[in-house]
Amino acid sequence: MLTTFGCQMNQADSQRLRGLLNAIGYTETETEDDADLILFNTCCVRQHAEQRLIGRIQSLINHKRRNADLIIGVSGCMAQNMQAGLLELLPLVDLVFGPNDIEELPLLLQRAAIGKTLGSFVGKGAFDGDSADGIILDRPFSAMVNIIRGCTNFCSYCIVPYVRGPEISRPLPELKEYISDLAARGVSEITLLGQNVNAYGRDIGLSEGFAQLLEMIEEIDGIKWVRFMTSHPRDFSTVAIKRIAQLRKVCEQYHLPVQSGSNHVLELMKRGYTREKYLALVDAVREQVSNACLSTDIICGFPGESEKDFIDTLDLVEKVRYESAFMYFYSPRDGTEAAKMPGQLSEEEKKGRLARLIKVQNRISLEESQKLIGHDYDVLVESKAARDENHLVGKMRSGRSVNFPGEQSLIGKYVSVRIEKARNWTLSGTIANSKKES
Repeated sequence: MLTTFGCQMNQADSQRLRGLLNAIGYTETETEDDADLILFNTCCVRQHAEQRLIGRIQSLINHKRRNADLIIGVSGCMAQNMQAGLLELLPLVDLVFGPNDIEELPLLLQRAAIGKTLGSFVGKGAFDGDSADGIILDRPFSAMVNIIRGCTNFCSYCIVPYVRGPEISRPLPELKEYISDLAARGVSEITLLGQNVNAYGRDIGLSEGFAQLLEMIEEIDGIKWVRFMTSHPRDFSTVAIKRIAQLRKVCEQYHLPVQSGSNHVLELMKRGYTREKYLALVDAVREQVSNACLSTDIICGFPGESEKDFIDTLDLVEKVRYESAFMYFYSPRDGTEAAKMPGQLSEEEKKGRLARLIKVQNRISLEESQKLIGHDYDVLVESKAARDENHLVGKMRSGRSVNFPGEQSLIGKYVSVRIEKARNWTLSGTIANSKKES
């Protein structure tokens, strides 16, 4: 059984892990009770994800007692960060390996059957690409594609550059072959991933490499929708926005993490842009991309954040009017500059600011969602609804989730849905007509 914590990069790595395990004879169980191997692909960006992992592993003590051959493994960023320390923290764990050790999993499992085992945790100088045949997709019509690995931004609060290493782009010819193979398998929607997709190609000598990649994908038959995340505002140029706006396959979903609306805090965070530059970028997206849907990440209670700084963030949220936002209060990460900064805020103050921010954003999200009522939108049907097997759940080009009645034979198809009800982010409706794409 494989459980994934964290970002889409981890989810893409899990595609590879499932493929490797399938190739050596494993089949995934639905419950931990039936498993001989339990893997956790982890995140270490926020403390909450680490605490969840620790709780999950500690709960497996009875499984371990009943099955002496059970292997419990931890991969991903937390594994890369803690390495051997994870075996000391969690004695139930048998195997710890990092993102760069994934291809070694079959060998590592052989070793773990004998005794506790660690990966090498060594960074690689070239992109360690996988083949489209070597992954297992949660949905056969949708795939995540890593285009660039690592990060060189070193924001003062973030541990990712230390665990994922420097930026390494996957070569264009390799990506063309990989995505073409996915399309041949029946994949029609892809999401391009990277800690900073806008930096794609910079390390291999490509100017505006990300726009160049998207233009290449535009010519691949079978791919209908293309999404991407995450974009770093510092590296997203107006030139790239104009080029991307011309591409019909690229969805109008733009995730632009702002983190703070205060120039003072942005400088402390070492984000590399100002509030004014960020707002100019938003204006460029709105101007060039019709019906652009903007989302963001925001951290409340950063060390040194004053009430005025926080008000600047609320003001920016009101100006941009994000359709959705991932909002957190600051969580110190050992090894980062921010963890040692003066002016650390109390837990109570951080949580209070987060609650205020969530209230503002929820109001805006609902107001933006209500504008869609009565209109028809193309939706990729993803699955049956969790609470009603007669309903389906799909995703609009904007990334919004839509619930509507329909037959399960529509899963993987594109249908037109008329929006009838709106909540903060999710929507409800009915199929507008019988026309659908295969």
